[in-house]
Amino acid sequence: MRYCLKFSSSVILAYFSIASCYAANFSGLKLKSTDGNVEFALNGRGHFDVHSLYPDTASADYPAFGSQLLSSNDRDGFNWRRTYATLTGKIYGVNFKFENDFAVNATTEFPHSLREAWVSTKLGPGQLTVGQFKPYRGMEEITSSNELTLMERPSTSSTGIYSGRQFLTGLGYRALIKDNIGLGIYVMSLSHFGLPIEGISYGGRAVWLPIDQAGHILHLGLSLSRDTANKDSISAKAVDVYGGRQGISQSLGTAGAASGSPNQSTISAELAYSIGSATLQSEYALSRLDHTHSVGKEAKDSTIQAFYLQGSWFVTGEHVVYKKDRGAFGKPKPTRKWGALELAGRYDFAENLQQSLIADPCRTSTSKCQVQVITFGVNWYPTPNVRFMLNYYISEAMLGTSGLGAPSHKDHLSALSFRTQINF
Repeated sequence: MRYCLKFSSSVILAYFSIASCYAANFSGLKLKSTDGNVEFALNGRGHFDVHSLYPDTASADYPAFGSQLLSSNDRDGFNWRRTYATLTGKIYGVNFKFENDFAVNATTEFPHSLREAWVSTKLGPGQLTVGQFKPYRGMEEITSSNELTLMERPSTSSTGIYSGRQFLTGLGYRALIKDNIGLGIYVMSLSHFGLPIEGISYGGRAVWLPIDQAGHILHLGLSLSRDTANKDSISAKAVDVYGGRQGISQSLGTAGAASGSPNQSTISAELAYSIGSATLQSEYALSRLDHTHSVGKEAKDSTIQAFYLQGSWFVTGEHVVYKKDRGAFGKPKPTRKWGALELAGRYDFAENLQQSLIADPCRTSTSKCQVQVITFGVNWYPTPNVRFMLNYYISEAMLGTSGLGAPSHKDHLSALSFRTQINF
């Protein structure tokens, strides 16, 4: 009965969101000089979410953990996920972008609320960028939040193996070597604006399109990165959040938690295929965290395995667009009077391979450290600037046993999330 009431309230709130936003159709403000040397554009986005969580029931066989510690209404309700104001432009060949998130600014003072803040200029076949932006690693990581197929990014992103390191400050170069081959390299600090310049991250990403046609894309990608943290930088760690944005955070290990160098090295492979109205994509990452735990008196490293398989289908016949400047998919404009309808699903998995009753990098004192999430999604695009997203999560955190003959520790959390998205 409680679940029915919570679901009904979400539906009612979603209805009012749709009623108020359906007629919205915006375009950004643009100014351009007559000679074309100076341009300014003002854009924005608003993502308004509502969540309903269904926590697991505590077991008498082991101490409660994860969602079992939540009360019936913990973390339910509304939140402004993003409210971006974005200024972009060009001044005599120098491009710039400044983007602030006022939703974060409500609790985090400026300039911590800045997302992207950079200047760039053309250099050879590509662009040289200086400032704060996303490191070039991972297909879902580099995709805009306006164009993600599901509401949350998978474990192969900054909400997982690159925890907390989505926007960093530094230098990057990205170019199309050929029309179907792209490359990006970067050197950045493990900090963002408002923090001291500490730590270092460097790496790169390469993409290749063996098939490059309108409505038919085969994407292959590979990224490498190395994060060297210190006590004042953003830490190198892996964390998996299951059950949506308001769900449970499960640590998969922190570099340097035992002693020694707090470094992280990651390799990630990408595969995506789009034909007609259907799209499949997957990423697989192996990440080594140095000195996460000790066995005896010796510091040991951890290997994190993370991957996902995601698919989507436009019932109304549209097909995704491929953005070569990013090496990632974007969303199409609706072609029908009532908009576009997209169905989507994803299986996501992450695990610390070293976790055992002897080695304990996850700090759970159990034999396993593994998280799985299945997400089902429906997206409706009534206009090119408005989207409504409904996601349902089925999650399991598996911590194994606390000793021989002891029962397996499992946490099953399900959640329902709805988003009203407007961008202009």
